Amino acid sequence: MTTRPWQVVALATLCFIQALHLFEHVLSSVLAASNHSNVVELAENGIGGDDANAVYQHLSLSQDVFGLMAVVVLMFGVLLYRNQYLPGVRLTGTIYAVVGLIGQIVLTGSTDEGSIGAVDNTFSVLFAVLLLAGFVSLFFGKSAKWVNEHRN
Repeated sequence: MTTRPWQVVALATLCFIQALHLFEHVLSSVLAASNHSNVVELAENGIGGDDANAVYQHLSLSQDVFGLMAVVVLMFGVLLYRNQYLPGVRLTGTIYAVVGLIGQIVLTGSTDEGSIGAVDNTFSVLFAVLLLAGFVSLFFGKSAKWVNEHRN
């Protein structure tokens, strides 16, 4: 039995944590859309649109996008954990992490300074950077050698 490099194990754990974080976003959108008075209040505050229909569309789109992202990250974590398709996971995970980091930076730039949402977005950006660093680490050192040896 051989041992895996710590980068692979840490990255699989980060993927599972990120998937749970994304599922939390999906759940919050579902809960926000489940109460019409809450949707009207969001529309009055200008969050997601000016009327209730625009807010419903915004919440539906965010449910779909964050749900798909959560499934993809969960798949990355499972494949890393099981040591399967590592070269493909390494490449597609890096691309996913770069796109996710760009999206997080754009989202952080759209929130007000000093608000709770800005602090949450800052932590999300830092976590996205950590996830990207994890995927990039699979290209170098012992983890790259491990990935190349386990091309199944």
